[in-house]
Amino acid sequence: MRLAAWRRLGVTVPPQPGVSLATAGLALLSLLLGWLRAPTAPDSALLPTMALAICLTGAVVVSYKYPIHIRHQIKVNLFTVAYYLLAVLVPPLLAAAAAGVGALCGEVSARRISGAYLSDIATEAGRRIVIVLLSALVAQAPAGAMPWPAALAAAAVVMAALDTATLPLVLAPMGTDSPLHVMVVTAREIALPEGMQYCVGLIGAMAAGEGAWILALLAVPAGLVYKAFKILRELQDSTRQLLENMADAVDLRDPYTGGHSRRVTEYSAAILRQLGIQGPEVTLIVAAARVHDIGKIGIPDAILNKAGRLTDEERLEMEAHPVYGESLLKRHADFARGTKIVRHHHERWDGAGYPDGLRGTDIPFGARVVAVADSYDAMTSDRPYRRGMRIQDAAAILHQGREHQWDAAIVDAFLRALAAEQRREAEEGPPTHPISPDTVEAPRVTVAIAG
Repeated sequence: MRLAAWRRLGVTVPPQPGVSLATAGLALLSLLLGWLRAPTAPDSALLPTMALAICLTGAVVVSYKYPIHIRHQIKVNLFTVAYYLLAVLVPPLLAAAAAGVGALCGEVSARRISGAYLSDIATEAGRRIVIVLLSALVAQAPAGAMPWPAALAAAAVVMAALDTATLPLVLAPMGTDSPLHVMVVTAREIALPEGMQYCVGLIGAMAAGEGAWILALLAVPAGLVYKAFKILRELQDSTRQLLENMADAVDLRDPYTGGHSRRVTEYSAAILRQLGIQGPEVTLIVAAARVHDIGKIGIPDAILNKAGRLTDEERLEMEAHPVYGESLLKRHADFARGTKIVRHHHERWDGAGYPDGLRGTDIPFGARVVAVADSYDAMTSDRPYRRGMRIQDAAAILHQGREHQWDAAIVDAFLRALAAEQRREAEEGPPTHPISPDTVEAPRVTVAIAG
């Protein structure tokens, strides 16, 4: 996971001198202790070992040039194979030093893109030294401690565990996520590409017994792993962009609701921030909000843009758009988990919604979030037959509909977000009227939201 991605998300990333100094100090201490206790390698083996270490260090540096973007916060570099082979094939002290040099040079080479601080670079290099040194000590335990295949597997487990456990040293200080949360989310996202790298490394380590030159052949499977995941990622991005473009096209069919899906996405994200929800759940809900009305692509313009009241038949057709959306998104694996959010974003807390009449917590949480965001934008947007409501009036209706049409906790979170935005605008621009869920009086108004 790269540092610049967090900054692009608007997260303020301060330097970490304390963390970097501690990590770098531990790494140097580990190298010193390893040097004091390291056995002397035979002169005949020194040159090939050094050459192997240099080649693997170079592989680490090169891998920084070709990352695989897993998600907008996370990308994977294929340096795990090189780090693992250093740990199992090169003496521990030299392996750790080579890993540190590789990480240092790689981070510096990518700094223009990543925007990493020097303290971030020191932290990454330091933790790589420690990880590789400890993994090497496991892999190269005294003869007879464990069979060679078991030692290789144990080293892979130790390296993966240490990598996951120390990642918060780099990432946790950048935001509000807890170290445990960083570990869990990252492990879930990168498990497959990292697992494939360890498999390639294990094969290479076993084959190296026939000659170090065989390791050059690992470039083929490593390249295939890289290409496969890169193509998969590009296909996922293309699918996401296609569906988002379709959602925008639906919005543009109605000149009065242009940008609706984007605004609903922003409102949904604001609700989740107020509720303190983080991680993959946020990504899922925000993605579903972006395409929540994609099913309207199957609704005729005569119904979608009708200025007057819909007939019963027309209303039934309009109310089928969540089902159409679910059917469309089911065809795309990337959006499969979000289909229920799309299907149920017009359900009501009291069970009077559609298409399935779900009530209360039977409605998926994400659908309840999108319902509030969608309703607010529908109320405040201009329509052919009415002007958009004032913010205060729409907020009052949301407050009135708590525990009837919408989940009260989600309404309250959204109203807090509105109040915070009003305060921000009052400080940075012309004064506006702050909204607070504690001060809004709900008028005796009943509004049916069909948008």
